[in-house]
Amino acid sequence: MRDYIKIYLPLLFVVSLLSPNLIIGQDLTVKVGNRVIIKSMILNEEREILVHLPDNYKESSKSYPVFYRLDGDINLMIETLATVNRLAYGDEIIPEMIIVLVKNTRRDKDMWPVNTRYYPEPEVPGAESFLSFIGEELISYIDSNYRTSNKRIICGQSLSSVFVLYTFLQQPGLFDSYIAISGAFPGCGEYFKNLAAESLLQKNRFTGQKLFVSNGLKDPLDPDGEMHQQIVDFSLLLNRELGDKISLKYVPYKTEGHVPFPSLYDALQFIY
Repeated sequence: MRDYIKIYLPLLFVVSLLSPNLIIGQDLTVKVGNRVIIKSMILNEEREILVHLPDNYKESSKSYPVFYRLDGDINLMIETLATVNRLAYGDEIIPEMIIVLVKNTRRDKDMWPVNTRYYPEPEVPGAESFLSFIGEELISYIDSNYRTSNKRIICGQSLSSVFVLYTFLQQPGLFDSYIAISGAFPGCGEYFKNLAAESLLQKNRFTGQKLFVSNGLKDPLDPDGEMHQQIVDFSLLLNRELGDKISLKYVPYKTEGHVPFPSLYDALQFIY
């Protein structure tokens, strides 16, 4: 099922030829994407996604890279569109791309790969199933219904960055690029240390992937710098073990808090 989503913004413009002081207000309709419902056999539920196509998609015959972003909602779509359009049409640094935002149902369950103090037992972590949904159902749906190239990016922030880093280690070939904004391993550092050690036993699975991770050094959720240090150590490990196989960039923003605002812009610049 597909519905087109529109938002209405006030548009003010000056009719200077008639009067320099005359301001007229109108409604501006902005189309931000299709709402699509996918019936997931893996998750045993319906999942809603938002899909935005490049401006000239209907008139072109091109295939496009796909940018997948977690925690999808209208506000995040607007923010993502603004950044992608600036880089694609303004700066001309990145190509046009299809944008797919995945809405949450039970965010904690989907993002955690292991029980932690933030997601204690008896709750069952759902990251493994959620990753299967993305790899076997979501990507298949997008590739079947839109003109996609073989280039894919995934982006998560805060808790969903945990899932992005989990995906990078579990199935590095599923995406070409990974973006983890406010990336860390809260309450699960030992789990990720073991997962990384296991994953690095199969270095041939890493073939040119790009990984961008950011943190804000004024993050109120990281007052003692533990999350920052986790990613510093993780970056050193990956550079030592995979330095000739992947491209990694970690940016700790000195004046930013949680989910640093420049992250997506800088990440896409790094990727392209």
